Amino acid sequence: MWHLPETVLDDIPIIMADATGLIRYWSAGCVQAFGHSQQAAIGQPLDLIVPPPFRRAHWAGFRRAMISSKADAENKPGPFPAMNAKGDVIAISGTLTLLRRSDGTAMGAMVIFG
Repeated sequence: MWHLPETVLDDIPIIMADATGLIRYWSAGCVQAFGHSQQAAIGQPLDLIVPPPFRRAHWAGFRRAMISSKADAENKPGPFPAMNAKGDVIAISGTLTLLRRSDGTAMGAMVIFG
């Protein structure tokens, strides 16, 4: 069986959010990339890292993806405008994947940055 050492994964910023947009997983790499501890991030809405000028479009797209189980940006690496704990807007590259139930309906989303 293939095994990836935890230390490698610890460096990668990975966020998972449920269908309501609440953060349910915040990797150690996110702590480094965005400056929020895991305790501070988990349970918070994605607004924690979505800059205010992008929130309206973000939430419209997020809700559309959760309803349709489709996202135009899925599996297409690209820049994400994000906000760190200091309030600075940063551009960070990431790849969006919808998390789906066995019947194909969306139950959340994950972004792997880097």
